[in-house]
Amino acid sequence: MERLKTRLEEILEKAKGAEKVSCKVELLKQPVRFLVHPEAEITEELEAFLYTADFHFKIDDKTYVVRKTYATEFATESFEEKRACMNLANARLKEDYKRLKDEGIEVEEKYFKE
Repeated sequence: MERLKTRLEEILEKAKGAEKVSCKVELLKQPVRFLVHPEAEITEELEAFLYTADFHFKIDDKTYVVRKTYATEFATESFEEKRACMNLANARLKEDYKRLKDEGIEVEEKYFKE
């Protein structure tokens, strides 16, 4: 399995002319900590979550994984801000599903939930 450090554009290029392309998506809400960094004006540690998706592609019997981050949610945000963050991640994810489908790559659409 080859982990790509680029965007979905590389997969779209690899998929052109391929005989067989499949895609599965794994959604993750990963906890992270932003550490104190005075130069970046972060004065205290912050807990956050990254809304990420791992796209597992199989192109002509080769497997590729692309990870993409869609949004960052901070633990200190209000319920409404957290919901807006999740909705933003889902809207961006929906755009990527459309890009994949427009190129003939079938993918089961999954979305982030609370």
